[in-house]
Amino acid sequence: MATNCLSATWQSALLHKTVQRMKSTGITVTLALISFIAPADHRKDLLRARPCADMAIVAPNDPVQARQTVITFLVWYKTHIQVASRISLVNQKAGKPYSVNLPNGERYLAYLKSSHLLTDAYLNEWRIFFRQRNEGFQKIPQIEGPPTGFDYDLVLLTQDVDMMLASLKSLKIDTVTIVKNRATVTFTLFDAYQFRLIRSGNGWLINEILNISQE
Repeated sequence: MATNCLSATWQSALLHKTVQRMKSTGITVTLALISFIAPADHRKDLLRARPCADMAIVAPNDPVQARQTVITFLVWYKTHIQVASRISLVNQKAGKPYSVNLPNGERYLAYLKSSHLLTDAYLNEWRIFFRQRNEGFQKIPQIEGPPTGFDYDLVLLTQDVDMMLASLKSLKIDTVTIVKNRATVTFTLFDAYQFRLIRSGNGWLINEILNISQE
C-alpha cells in the first residue's frame, strides 16, 4: 500500500532542490513561495509529506549537545569531587560491623543531582545499591578492610579517579550516536567510557555511566 511517509532526510533534499531552482532564477526565497513555485511533483510531496513515525528526527546540533553534556558533567565532577567524597557513605567504627549510612547516601545523591545533568533513574539505581549493600553488611558482617562495594569512585567506577580527572584536558570523544530520544557518547580518558543519555526538553541528561575498561 502506498504511503505518504517521507524520511526527514528526503524532505530536506526536496526543499533544498526547490530552493536552488528558485535562487537560480533570481526569486527571493520564502516559505510561501516554496509551496506555490515548487515543481508540481515536488510540491505535492512537500505539502503532504510527514516524517516516518518509526524514524528518529535528529536535529543537526543534537550530537554536539550530547557531547557537551558529557564534557560539562565531567568538568563539574572534577570541580566538586572533593566535596562529594567527604560525604561518608559507610559507618566504620573500630570493632563494629560496617553499615551503609543511608541518610548520607541521600545527601550524596542530592549533591550529584545539583549538577542538573543526571536523570532521577540514574540516581535511583545508586539508592537501590546503597540499600542492597546495607543488607549485605547485615547478612555478612565486615569489620575490617575496604567496605565491599565502596572501594572505588561511584561515578567514574574506578579506583584511579584522580588520574582520570587529571587527564580531562586530553579527553577524546570517540563516537556520538543518536537514536530517537537517546544518545550514546563513548570517549577515552585513561579508561574507555560510555555515557548513555536521554533527551530532556531541549537538552540531554545522563542516564547511565559505564566504564568499559573495567567490565
